[in-house]
Amino acid sequence: MSESAIIGAEPGRRQSGIMTPFLPAVTTPMQTRTIRRSLALAACLLAGTAAATASAADAMLKPWPARQATPALRLSDLQGKEWQLGQLRGKVVVVNFWASWCGPCVDELPVLNALARHDPDKVAVVGVNYKEPLDTIERFAGAHPFAYPVLRDRSGDMFRQWTAGVMPTTIVVDRQGRARWRSVGEIGAGDTRLKAAIDALVAE
Repeated sequence: MSESAIIGAEPGRRQSGIMTPFLPAVTTPMQTRTIRRSLALAACLLAGTAAATASAADAMLKPWPARQATPALRLSDLQGKEWQLGQLRGKVVVVNFWASWCGPCVDELPVLNALARHDPDKVAVVGVNYKEPLDTIERFAGAHPFAYPVLRDRSGDMFRQWTAGVMPTTIVVDRQGRARWRSVGEIGAGDTRLKAAIDALVAE
């Protein structure tokens, strides 16, 4: 089952896995045990469903909602240079929303780096960092080099417009600038469906 972090979790720790809802502020020991059993049962059911529909190496890939327009993407990179999605028209663009405290985001970075290096004339990868200070991003990039540009979503507006609130989320945009696919959760090294979706858009 692919891993993800839900926004609203504490950003001071490395997050991984499915985040469970917060327990009520005041509970009796019996209520606490009941809630935890219910959450554990739900997690098992979800895990069983995922195992039946997708391999562990595949993130959850779904078509971009048909009635949802492609949002604008206009942000600055770490050097202050402004980027717009329209500048990459003619290429398939992979837009990855991430944060340094998100464990699955860190784990999928080698996959995205390989994708960025594979066919840069046809496929562009862009990372969008969620609301972290510049020095935090720079320290992370020093330890985990990126093979693609990193943009700063300082307000979180782009994250809200492009995602369903789960990180990492990766959007695949076609050569005409239209969002076509949304991948939720960590992209594993053995992912097949996202690669197939990208290859199909390159061939269009």
